[in-house]
Amino acid sequence: MNQPVTLFFSVVIPTYNRAGFIGATLDSVLAQTFPHLEILVVDDGSKDNTAEVVGRYADPRLRYYPKENAERGVARNYGLARAQGEYVLFLDSDDRFHANHLATLHAKIQELNQPNFIATKYDFDRDGVVAPSDTAALPEGWYGLDTFVRGNALACNICVRRQNPGLRRFEEDRSYAAVEDWMFMLENTQHDRIYLVNAVTLTMNDHDQRSMRSDNTALVRRLQLALGWMLTRVQLSAAQRGVLTGRVYYLCAIHAYADGYRAESLRFARLAAPHLPAAQAAVLLARCVVGPGVVGWLKKQRA
Repeated sequence: MNQPVTLFFSVVIPTYNRAGFIGATLDSVLAQTFPHLEILVVDDGSKDNTAEVVGRYADPRLRYYPKENAERGVARNYGLARAQGEYVLFLDSDDRFHANHLATLHAKIQELNQPNFIATKYDFDRDGVVAPSDTAALPEGWYGLDTFVRGNALACNICVRRQNPGLRRFEEDRSYAAVEDWMFMLENTQHDRIYLVNAVTLTMNDHDQRSMRSDNTALVRRLQLALGWMLTRVQLSAAQRGVLTGRVYYLCAIHAYADGYRAESLRFARLAAPHLPAAQAAVLLARCVVGPGVVGWLKKQRA
């Protein structure tokens, strides 16, 4: 008698007004060489024709959950609560798995005897031009809290063991939208580690509407709020608190600079500087002082 096949992966895809992207995302998941999966599309109150696009897929592994808008943290937790696989992955509805993504994860999960957290590397696709992510230079292995106080190179490219009793869910307060991935990583690496596999098996679509690109001013505000949350909710050493503070203010300075707010970017750079390596602090301060116009002119002179 044949043994029943165990559902191994649940792919949770939160989406909001991504009708133009989600088809390619779903195609990439359904094309996986590893077949034991389910897909949970959590529609976070889309006002476009997302439901119609998802409805074209007749695959029994796909489930569609429409709900009122409450941002990605809520949508991810909503999908996690309904997932049935041994491991759950969170995929944004404008990104794409490579065909071997789940097979690569499955093989390493077996080798490591079921880690609580595992990820592969990813790259970026900007209008057909593929570029590496910050994960490219990281060696394969375990990464913990000391890594994530320096930033979240993994974004939300994470696979979690569903029955892990220590698993912390995503922050659901929409005030932290676009930063909840980093908060999730910090909370979950207080007492655990994430294994990074040296294989690029996911591509992030780096378009202008992406959450980390679309509104610098809002992101700066959320980063400041998130810093207070992180320092309160995550158990950190004095050194780790300094590194985290420096990184958050560094990002605030960069995003304020991108919008041309030189005074604000300089203020954040000064807050970041005491917590950054001297060379990095000097470059950041100089850049904020001269402004993007001068930097752009200098680049043209060198070209």
